[in-house]
Amino acid sequence: MSGKHVKLSPASWKLKTAGILVAIAAVFMISFYMLDLNLVRFVERLGNAGRVLALFVAFDATVLPDAILEMLTSLAIAVAALAVGFIISIALAFLAAANTAPSKIIASIIKSMVAIIRAVPSLVWILMIVASIGFGNTAGMVALLLSTCGYLVKAFASSIEEKGSDSIEAMRAVGANWFGIVLKGVLPGVIGSFLSWTSIRFESNITESVTLGMVGVGGIGTLLMRAISQFNYGRIVAILAVIVSFMLFVELVATALRRRINK
Repeated sequence: MSGKHVKLSPASWKLKTAGILVAIAAVFMISFYMLDLNLVRFVERLGNAGRVLALFVAFDATVLPDAILEMLTSLAIAVAALAVGFIISIALAFLAAANTAPSKIIASIIKSMVAIIRAVPSLVWILMIVASIGFGNTAGMVALLLSTCGYLVKAFASSIEEKGSDSIEAMRAVGANWFGIVLKGVLPGVIGSFLSWTSIRFESNITESVTLGMVGVGGIGTLLMRAISQFNYGRIVAILAVIVSFMLFVELVATALRRRINK
């Protein structure tokens, strides 16, 4: 009886749905109350939006060479963190996945470390790293590497676990060792999903490298923060144009790569 699916009556279904809606509404109202939003002031100040937007009409083309160079620096930080993180994440994912982990203790430790990395924002990591090794591209790369591994290890481990254990058990039955199982039995079947997850993470890495640059680790974010502090709207617009152009290009490349991988 316990293994059978119990079908709810229409009345019970409506009651359950109503309860869920009431709970969602209650959470929304509590959140709205805790934020203490001043919507009246927001509406009153909407009239200033036109004046502020008018400041962004200016475009300072003289900053474009520096902006492109710094954007390439941000791109290099993102690529370096992704390349190193990809290799590390593959190894850790096989050690953490339930069906390939050689030890449950090791798997638990890795999953706990990944959970901690994912729970702490990248900006917090960069502040701790900067306090240790100072400002610069190295700090940005290390901070981005942590968040990259936190994302990819979880994604890769999920892909490995979704593959199932039948082929793994079959290889174990014929005496294959752990490395043989990983390299010949599992990796060929999941490498496509690994590359797909990596292409998705690449876009996030570029965005985060720009954000981290705003706290002084190098790249176009530093240039953008300097323009903002000087209220130089012409430079701000030009820098944002470079960022958006690069992001659109990366999006097109990543989409094309995912299509080729999934064929």
